[in-house]
Amino acid sequence: MKKKLFIVNGAMGVGKTTTCKELSKKLQNSVWLDGDWCWMINPFVVNEENKRMVINNINSSS
Repeated sequence: MKKKLFIVNGAMGVGKTTTCKELSKKLQNSVWLDGDWCWMINPFVVNEENKRMVINNINSSS
């Protein structure tokens, strides 16, 4: 089965989270990943190792 990726982007408060919650209810076998959650790293350091870790975690979720 071919996987599809939907990226929902927009300004704060426009309804991205609400839209994604509703989409995840309607789409079977779907995963909703909040971009903020993916980058909740303590301490927050963006480097190649952390980028790979986040991408690997996202890929293993879908």
